[in-house]
Amino acid sequence: MSDALAGALCVLAALSAGSSMRAGAARSHARALVAAGAVIVVAACASGGPAAVATLAAALLLAGVAGFAGYRFGGSASIASGASTHASLTTIAFVAWVLPGANGAYAVFAGGAMAALACLVCARANRESMSLQPLHLVCAGACAALAYVLGAQPGAHAVVLVVAMVALIAAHLSLAMGGAAGAPAASALSAAASCGLAVAAALGGAHGALLVAAVAIAIGCARSAALAGVAHEAK
Repeated sequence: MSDALAGALCVLAALSAGSSMRAGAARSHARALVAAGAVIVVAACASGGPAAVATLAAALLLAGVAGFAGYRFGGSASIASGASTHASLTTIAFVAWVLPGANGAYAVFAGGAMAALACLVCARANRESMSLQPLHLVCAGACAALAYVLGAQPGAHAVVLVVAMVALIAAHLSLAMGGAAGAPAASALSAAASCGLAVAAALGGAHGALLVAAVAIAIGCARSAALAGVAHEAK
């Protein structure tokens, strides 16, 4: 189940990051994050052994294809909508961490295919008029409970997870109380939370697909934060 969910997250995050890649002023930030993500993935391959290579390869393939599709065919979303999406994806990634077991490359592809199909079905739906502030307030409370669960796990990665969860809680609170005004801060905090999850997955050594998903989400969050900075300078 965890790898299937990670595959879906790879597709959703890569589509979102790719659709915002057209803004040339922020491309250097994405390149730096891609390089950092590659280092983390290599470290996970070295620590996870041959069993992690198949799921890593599947997740990287899904993220690459989805990122290219988002760049080639994706439309532009509002900054507030992007920050809300990435905070939600980061929350789901933490839920995937607590799910038991890994399912392999087939589960990664199955989850990615389902996410891609859902994106095609919902491509024409307009949700920007919805108020998501109450939802983010609920998510902040749920993340606080999840932080307690993650903090009870043994190992050094539990400390990293709790710190990352604190950043994610702050991201949801920024969106709940500030709305669109809190979107730039929320994107940066969600990126920090995703990076923390990626580090914990690399330390764990057996969550290759989830690690790739966390890196993809972090790239999308950084893109949203960079675009918010460009938009602020343009005003």
